[in-house]
Amino acid sequence: MTARPGNPVTLEDAAASLEVHYMTAYRYVRLGRLPAEQRGGRWWVDPGDVDRLRAAAQAAPGRGRAQSGRRWAGPRDRLLDRLLAGDGPGSWAVVERTLAGGAAAGDIHLRLLAPAMRTIGDRWADGSIGVDAEHRATAVAMRLAGRLGPLFARRGPAAGGTVILGGAPGDPHLLPLLMVADILRQSGVRVIDLGADLPEQSFLDAAGAVDDLRAVGVSVSTDGCQARAADVAEAVRRAHPDCRIYLGGPALSTEAAARELGADGWAADAAGLVRLLEPPGPPTSVSAFPTARAKQSPRPPHSR
Repeated sequence: MTARPGNPVTLEDAAASLEVHYMTAYRYVRLGRLPAEQRGGRWWVDPGDVDRLRAAAQAAPGRGRAQSGRRWAGPRDRLLDRLLAGDGPGSWAVVERTLAGGAAAGDIHLRLLAPAMRTIGDRWADGSIGVDAEHRATAVAMRLAGRLGPLFARRGPAAGGTVILGGAPGDPHLLPLLMVADILRQSGVRVIDLGADLPEQSFLDAAGAVDDLRAVGVSVSTDGCQARAADVAEAVRRAHPDCRIYLGGPALSTEAAARELGADGWAADAAGLVRLLEPPGPPTSVSAFPTARAKQSPRPPHSR
């Protein structure tokens, strides 16, 4: 293609618009899926071609509910296999092929990585695999999440205040928080991710240090952490009495369970949390919603 004078965008911008890695966008160019012109050592792309590629991906067969489930089953099973094998390059190859097929970065988190890690957690819980296999898979998954992170960056200032995320005291699972933070950032929310197993006072210190506090998120993915999550919610409510409080995660699988611990509401996953944050209103205290339930166990350094 010959880009229209004055209108082309760089391949980097096209990749960001398509929510894919730069190398994935470059592969589109090499395969002829995305017309581009090289000038001055850079690739330039017509925005209309970017829009057409995105529309074609969205309209591709398999977008219906039943077909969509089948579409994701194959990559999910392949990713699960590679994670259990501790195969980092093989796992990334699954992710990269899925992105090249038109998937968004959020799809990788919500449709591939989170379900695969949920299955791994369930298998460990029922004794089908050992803790060594679960930790090995988690280490690979953390590296995948790290490589995907830049794809969730959104240009321009964040709107609507700051959301603070952290794991309940005693909850060592970091990966779910990373995925939730990525999804929120992609939606335009400014996020401070404090990590897993956070003391109650750390929530309060972080909340008191921002001028535009919108939410405080507490994830509960480990059985036995519910009471301490309730303590955090109570402390936040005392310090910020106008805040609404949401708790969530596999260890709190229903809204009733969350409300029993003092929450004002609940969402099943990161996408649900985004919807909770959409309506304008006063600052709220909102939870992260991890996706892989696990019993309490020692965690390797990469999980902290």
